[in-house]
Amino acid sequence: MKICLINNLYKPLNRGGAEKITETIANGLTKAGHEVFVITTKPYDKVPAANQRPQVYYLKSCYYNLNKLPKFLRLFWQIWNMFDFINYFKIKNILAAEKCDAVVTNNLMGIGFLAPMAIKNLKLTHLHIVHDIQLIHPSGLMYYGEEGEIDSFYAKIYAGICRWLFFSPPAVIFPSVWLKDLYIKRNFFAQSKINVLPNPVEAAPSQTSERSRNFAFLFLGQVEKHKGIFLLIDAFNKIKEKYSEVELVVAGDGSKIEEARQKAASNNNIKFLGWPGDEQADKLLFSASCLIYPSLVYENCPNAIQRALVASLPVLASSLGGIPELLNKNAGVLFEPANADDLAEKMEWMVENRNNRQALIKIDFKVEGYIKEVEKIIKF
Repeated sequence: MKICLINNLYKPLNRGGAEKITETIANGLTKAGHEVFVITTKPYDKVPAANQRPQVYYLKSCYYNLNKLPKFLRLFWQIWNMFDFINYFKIKNILAAEKCDAVVTNNLMGIGFLAPMAIKNLKLTHLHIVHDIQLIHPSGLMYYGEEGEIDSFYAKIYAGICRWLFFSPPAVIFPSVWLKDLYIKRNFFAQSKINVLPNPVEAAPSQTSERSRNFAFLFLGQVEKHKGIFLLIDAFNKIKEKYSEVELVVAGDGSKIEEARQKAASNNNIKFLGWPGDEQADKLLFSASCLIYPSLVYENCPNAIQRALVASLPVLASSLGGIPELLNKNAGVLFEPANADDLAEKMEWMVENRNNRQALIKIDFKVEGYIKEVEKIIKF
């Protein structure tokens, strides 16, 4: 079968979890014997590497620099993104020329919300994978304590337009029950076949390295305010006098990296590595004592937490969104969102109980099983 994957970001221009998942699915489908190609975006001034496998079509977009635009210009961009007829014809022409059998769409912010219409008009099999709340709120984020924002007057208008533009694809996958319920409550995908499947994770190569002798908390991901980096630094500073041997390793990059460095400058036990790459990130997961995920926004199915669970690494995370679904079966500890005191208290508990916690259950999110389910859904 010839299958197209569409996502707004893709390697080597990836930034977060959705594009990593798209890459994992592309590799899995290819391994299963399918012919795969990708449609994604790129900045106007970037020239990605040629001869990629699978074949990648890049559409120019200013999505990458959206946060640098004034708010009133972002509003106009959002309207354009919803009705981007230029990308509609580009996508339609690519799909027609490739003569594909099925299309799997992911995040379409920046690529255009008319893509589902192009797929429908070509009468292609369509599976949509929902990764966040981008169809409910243009920011794609719902902060803890500000839940009402997604049901504001303007947000309801936006969601209503998105609901109309997306129609009801034949099938939709949600990686968490929490996200499914959020969309179904707002009457999205009323006629679609709904599936809940945790995202696939490629198993990391076996590691021979042992856990660090000193207790090492690991933050793995984007260094942004909404990821809770400043909350984490505040909490870690609360325990630094009691546990001088404990360290915090920040492995990631983002727009708040320098601000975070400055905030942590007085604490020598906080180390910033930048984004180490997937291979080195896996090594960090096998050598750290605990992954810490202090997000301030409702998360769906965080890739960093899944990768930690595959590596049997304990997880300490905000009790938000789909995270509690992942951290059952003795897989981790939850703390009250946005509460630095509770986070510090749970960090102390993790340190104190490092040697007498119950054995962790290793949780796998096998790619092969996920691909088999995708094949079933596409063929139903």
